[in-house]
Amino acid sequence: MRVLIDGKPVDGLTAKQERDLVLSRQEEAVQGSVLAADEATAAYARQTKRLFVILGSIAIVLMLGMSLVADEDDRWVIVPVAIGIAGLLATFILLLFRHRIRVWNRALDRRLAGLAPAGTAIGIDAMGLSLAGETFTWPSLAIEQVEITHFSSGPDQADPIYVIDRLSLVASTRVIVLDKPMMRNGPQIVDNIWRRLCVAKR
Repeated sequence: MRVLIDGKPVDGLTAKQERDLVLSRQEEAVQGSVLAADEATAAYARQTKRLFVILGSIAIVLMLGMSLVADEDDRWVIVPVAIGIAGLLATFILLLFRHRIRVWNRALDRRLAGLAPAGTAIGIDAMGLSLAGETFTWPSLAIEQVEITHFSSGPDQADPIYVIDRLSLVASTRVIVLDKPMMRNGPQIVDNIWRRLCVAKR
């Protein structure tokens, strides 16, 4: 199994990296389908916008809240400054959102490579993986390549987390490519396949 982290090949996942994998909830059966490029882009934009709005709103509310509990003598200075900082933060979030969409669009052709046509039904259950009405049993499948994105949290980036983005599976002589953002219910499908083919077989 080839492993890529942030697009770079590595020898394999360490035990700690596997523990730091963030996986969707375990499910016995999941149904989904391959999304068209415009559908996947719209879904990604909605999810990213929702996340940024939530994080930005929390930061702005906390900032304004702290300014309102300041001493009355200082409030006439602190409140306008807090409003100005909140405006700058909102502008930064908007620019960051636009940057993320540009990055997504640049990577779209690579994400589409190897995928089944848009609208293709994909599902997993106790028997195996179904693709366009054809079923591949779990014993017949193996992970050829896993692509993972690494995130760090905390001021010293000491709390990394890892998210599986894309799996390439081998079924006999056929390669099946599964890309999370390019599928309806992609996270549940990909993460539960990982559990079946990697974690459960140890």
